[in-house]
Parts: sequence; structure tokens; C-alpha cells
Amino acid sequence: MFAGGRYRVERFLGEGAHKRVYLAHDVTLDRQVAFALIGGEALDAGRADRVRREGLAMGRLAGHPNVVTVYDAGEELGAPYIVEEYLEGGTVSDLLASSPGRRLPVERAVRIAADVCAALEHAHGRGVVHRDLKPSNVWLAADGTAKLGDFGLVAALRQTGSGTFARLTGEGMMVGTIPYLAPEQALGRSPDPRADLYS
Repeated sequence: MFAGGRYRVERFLGEGAHKRVYLAHDVTLDRQVAFALIGGEALDAGRADRVRREGLAMGRLAGHPNVVTVYDAGEELGAPYIVEEYLEGGTVSDLLASSPGRRLPVERAVRIAADVCAALEHAHGRGVVHRDLKPSNVWLAADGTAKLGDFGLVAALRQTGSGTFARLTGEGMMVGTIPYLAPEQALGRSPDPRADLYS
């Protein structure tokens, strides 16, 4: 049980570099959710702040059919957590792993790509660059709709007075997953929406 008993764990779903994800039942609203708990070595101030930014960024993107919906965020015994919609289709990475030769039929690949582009258009229009677009951050609904999630490495952008974008994080920091990085991002330059499109 998490959050004073509101979220009852049903099973472990998996873990990433800095979080463990559980399928949980939200007893208040009677629905299944994905409960992501940041733990262990991830509890430094920088990573806790990243979790807060992820929640804020995804909250700004709420309501789009191709963005994972965040329901709640908070702390459990000092560890930050994010509660998101549970998507029973798994990730595109899971889908590729179960596909012959790790290849998808062209029609399926194009549909997923179109869904991801719709999510990126929505995010970029609100000043949010994902910065870590990869198959394991694209989730699938039961009907096959692709939804972009895990904005934990998001570069929150804000509009400056001149109409240009300014990054809120420091220049020279390389953040992302190497096989999917745009060249300028790999060199530590400020990412912009084009880096997401490259990924």
C-alpha cells in the first residue's frame, strides 16, 4: 500500500535506472494505475527535482490522446512517486522484442510513428522537449494507440521576451539514451524540438 493506503499494489511491472513501477489499484477512484516509485540511489536532490519536473511537464500536457496521463504525484517515506494511467499494451520496446526479427509490419510502425509525432507536436507547442524519446518510453493502449510517457529527462523550455526558447538546464550536460541522441544533443548542446524528431 502507498500514499496512506490509497494505492494497493497488485504486482511489480518493472524497473528503470531510477524507479520501480507497480501495477496498483487506486481504491479512492476504483481504477488500475501505474505507480512509479523513485528509490535507492536515486534519492539525491537532483533526481527528486527531476521527478517533480516530470509531473509538472506531463500535467501541462494533460488531455492529449497520445500522452500518458499523470493522475497524482507525491512522496512515500521521503521517496518521490508519480501515478500514471496503466497501459496494458506494454511498451514499443516490448512489442519489438516479441516481433519476428524485432521488426514491425510497416503499417503498424507508421501508425505508432504518427501517434508519437502527434504527442511531440502537442508537447513542443507547450514548450516541452522530451529529450529521451526511445521505444521503452512509448506505451501502447489496448487498442494499439501509442502514448508518449516518461518525461523524466524533459528539458522544460520557456518562451523568452524575444520569442526564442531558453533551456532551464545547464549547457554542456548530455542527457538521454545514446543510440537515440541527436548529434547536437550528444555534444551537450541545448536540445530543441528537432532533437526529439531525430530520436
